[in-house]
Amino acid sequence: MCFAAGFLSGCTEKQQIAPDPKCLAAIDTETAMKSAEKVLVRMNFVIDKADANLAVITTKPLAGGQFFELWRRDNVGGYNNALANLHSIQRTVELGFSEKQGEVCVVCTVKIERLSLPEKNIDSAASTHTMFSKSSQTEQSLTLNDEQLEKMDWIDIGRDNRLETLILNKIDKEILKNKGIKK
Repeated sequence: MCFAAGFLSGCTEKQQIAPDPKCLAAIDTETAMKSAEKVLVRMNFVIDKADANLAVITTKPLAGGQFFELWRRDNVGGYNNALANLHSIQRTVELGFSEKQGEVCVVCTVKIERLSLPEKNIDSAASTHTMFSKSSQTEQSLTLNDEQLEKMDWIDIGRDNRLETLILNKIDKEILKNKGIKK
């Protein structure tokens, strides 16, 4: 499967290493946090928590963009595009801010989770339509039974380093734009 998906999506493409914190000079934490919130909202993330005292911003999980959602910018690179289109995934962003030596440093962590749905035992080939849901032969739907709902889980599959880098770069550009500096 990796070969077929790799041809179309770059399956062999390696995730880059986690980005270093982005340190910004001549700015305060509050301004950096406001700029970061704007960037995340523009990328369709919903802010779950923005705590100025802890200097942390977290988002609610965002389902991975599909190939037909041309306005979405949360899939960076072929591997992440394939991942979002082949699996049900969600991403959560956490930004941490710290001041040191006259700079505000921003650390970005993007956690990726994949949906795991337990299969239902199949008695015959005619009942395969009920493997994941209570669908009928003529109408498919994702209505899980109680046992499946109980065992359904989001599995942590790591970090999205490419999206972390993109978010940090967008925050940097947003702050420079607010200062009137073009980059």
